[in-house]
Amino acid sequence: MKGLSYLWRIFKYSFRYKRIWFIAIIFMILATLADVITPYVARFIINGLIKAKQTGRVEIFLENLWLYSLLILTISGFGGFAGFGRRYYTQYVSQLTIFNIRNDLYRKLHELSYGFFEKIDTGQIISRATSDIDRVRRFLGFGLTGLLSSILTFSSVFMILFSLNVELTLFSLSITPIIFIVTYLYAKKSRPLVMESRQLVGEIASNSREGILGIRVIKAYNLENFSYNNFLKINLKRYNIELNVAKLRAYTWPLLTLIVSLISVFVYWYGGLKVMQTPLNYSGKTFELGDLVAFTVYLGMLVWPIVRLGFITVMSQYAIIAAERFFEIIDMEPEVKEKPNAIKLKKVEGYIKFENVVFGYDSSKPILKNLNLEIKPGERVAIVGPTGSGKSTLIKLIPRFYDPIKGRILVDGIDLRDIKIRSLRKHIGLVHQDIFLFPGTIKDNIAYGKPNASMDEIIAAAKAAGIHDFIISLPKGYNTIIGERGIRLSGGQKQRVAIARALLINPKIIILDDSTSYLDAETERVIGDALKKLFKDRTVIIITQRPSTVRLADRIVVLSDGRVVEEGTHEELLKKRGLYAKL
Repeated sequence: MKGLSYLWRIFKYSFRYKRIWFIAIIFMILATLADVITPYVARFIINGLIKAKQTGRVEIFLENLWLYSLLILTISGFGGFAGFGRRYYTQYVSQLTIFNIRNDLYRKLHELSYGFFEKIDTGQIISRATSDIDRVRRFLGFGLTGLLSSILTFSSVFMILFSLNVELTLFSLSITPIIFIVTYLYAKKSRPLVMESRQLVGEIASNSREGILGIRVIKAYNLENFSYNNFLKINLKRYNIELNVAKLRAYTWPLLTLIVSLISVFVYWYGGLKVMQTPLNYSGKTFELGDLVAFTVYLGMLVWPIVRLGFITVMSQYAIIAAERFFEIIDMEPEVKEKPNAIKLKKVEGYIKFENVVFGYDSSKPILKNLNLEIKPGERVAIVGPTGSGKSTLIKLIPRFYDPIKGRILVDGIDLRDIKIRSLRKHIGLVHQDIFLFPGTIKDNIAYGKPNASMDEIIAAAKAAGIHDFIISLPKGYNTIIGERGIRLSGGQKQRVAIARALLINPKIIILDDSTSYLDAETERVIGDALKKLFKDRTVIIITQRPSTVRLADRIVVLSDGRVVEEGTHEELLKKRGLYAKL
């Protein structure tokens, strides 16, 4: 039942376009009528020819044969036009449906908390947003319309077959349960294999992404074979699964074909006997040769929709598995939620306070333990400590990427949970240690936080970050394409672009997460001089281990095991000969 709920949700997306569905169904009905009428016209032609031969009126019949031929040609042309309309409008609505699902998924990804992306593999997200959604598109484009078309064809052909011969029709229908059983067993056996295959698609995407992004490390350490073998294991596993699914399909299709062939053999044998028993004088109530030909054609039109229904059932299982994976994300609630009555920050002084803050990514293993820290407006504070002391975790709480388990964090005396999230982050400039730059120009990357920034503002931010001279030395200057993740820039250059990006939004609070770690001494000196001027009247938090960067701070806070163990200036802490002096 849960699987059907996912299908229903997909249908609800597509039912937004009732008018397009209505047009598609009209074309579907017309195309089905054209398909159904053609064998009936052929029946009249064959029976009419036999009657004409029996009555000696062959010449008269042949004179009118072109009318029958024209009728069949007209019906075929009309059917082709209706078929085009059916395919176009069903694809139209399926593409619109997938367009909306993909948009909702992408919007949800941006609504989810930061912690979600630290828990799930990127490849799994990509595979759900691409191949899983595409599988649902194929179901909508073929499966759903195929279901409606099959039902329509089956019902209309069923009535015609009964009018032609009741015994043959009942026998043909008696085979139907066997066809459904075969397709059901196929669906049952293939479902777990398909589920595992979809999971592996995500792993392949992740592995490929890591192999491309880490190509420098792979080549530098001669890890090409190691990386290839890791990929090969995952790819081989999916290959074997898909091969098993293909085997099931290879067994199933010939079996269904055999069943249909057995029905056809019986129809030819029994129908042939009925035709032979027909008296020489023509009678419309008897089973004529034209009836047998029409019956066999209609039989194919009856049986294959049944077979198609079976495979549509399988396709729906695939769609359910895919839908379950991306609806899982769409249905997620962000861990960090905004209160309905949250306020909007207009003017920020930059006062930050941690009150008895307890936090851990696993609630049973806290990283920050009753941490208390007060940072005054305009103060520059360096956070230092050994690895695992909680430095990076602490700064993730200020933009409210996470909420503390206990205690509270305040900005200008207001609990972060009482502030609108977008409003809070608007006043924070954050530069991570792991810099992410977008494919595009240097100008676009600097202006990413403020798309409407003027060129003068962009240049001012670049000068402050010490990157302007480098940029204008490039042939295309600020319009230089930097490649994926800024691959054409050095580590230090990427850091300075990121610093310029943060400075452009003119935040009241600036957080530098080891953001000068890649800079050479001269560049760091240039940035240090600029930062001293730009940090005036701003609250600055610096996470670093470099002594030269630490000296930019008014105060140094030393963390150990999630607690503040020392505070003071560089000189004061050295005199204490405590943990800071040992770092």
